[in-house]
Amino acid sequence: MESAGKVGTYIRPSTERQDDQHQRDSIIRYIDEHDLPQDRVEQYVDIESGSNDEREQFNALLNAIRNDEFDHIIVWEISRISRRGATLQEFFDACEEHGVTIHITDGAVEKVKPDGTGRFVADIVGMVYQQERRQLIRRVKAGVKRAKDQGKWVGNVPAGFRRNDEGYLQPIVEPAGGEDSYFELVDALERLEDGESYRSVAKTLSISRQGLSNIHKDPERRRWYLERRSDDERVTEALEEVTTENS
Repeated sequence: MESAGKVGTYIRPSTERQDDQHQRDSIIRYIDEHDLPQDRVEQYVDIESGSNDEREQFNALLNAIRNDEFDHIIVWEISRISRRGATLQEFFDACEEHGVTIHITDGAVEKVKPDGTGRFVADIVGMVYQQERRQLIRRVKAGVKRAKDQGKWVGNVPAGFRRNDEGYLQPIVEPAGGEDSYFELVDALERLEDGESYRSVAKTLSISRQGLSNIHKDPERRRWYLERRSDDERVTEALEEVTTENS
């Protein structure tokens, strides 16, 4: 790699919970192996998904490339740039138009040069990542639909309930630390109906005042607790447990 010119590095974990240290280590090794001074390196790091075109640091890097601030960009692999084909092509085009060489430390192609060298392989790799993303989205959607069809609860679990080991919703009768039981929520809503304030009632619960307000102001959700009824069959089946016990 040429020693002259300013270098930008871009890092993006696959998820917000994933550690990006392996990307940093790989890029640092690459810089050391090519005798590139650290004081000429500027880092850009995002935690947003690669399918999100509103990544702050990515867009800042793209603008810097268009302003001719870099001669080289280093990334761990092409999927870190983006898993969206259009965004990836936009990035490649910007680098090509402004004389920037892209260096990939862990991939099928090591460099994508402004003269087009490596671009063909990089385009193919980008298409593979895009297809993998589409397949993942399809599998996730299919899994969510299958779980819902089986009556299982998908998504955030409502206050006073928990999801059992099989994925079904059930009222909390014996709360663990940080939980509110179903019956505590019933009592809380009854107190609100009697005129107590959200602030005073919420003080006795783990749920926030805003969370309690959201339930109380939602007619359907309020029915779950005050009438033990719901239009959602999954909730209705879960409520059978407390309805039977108190009938």
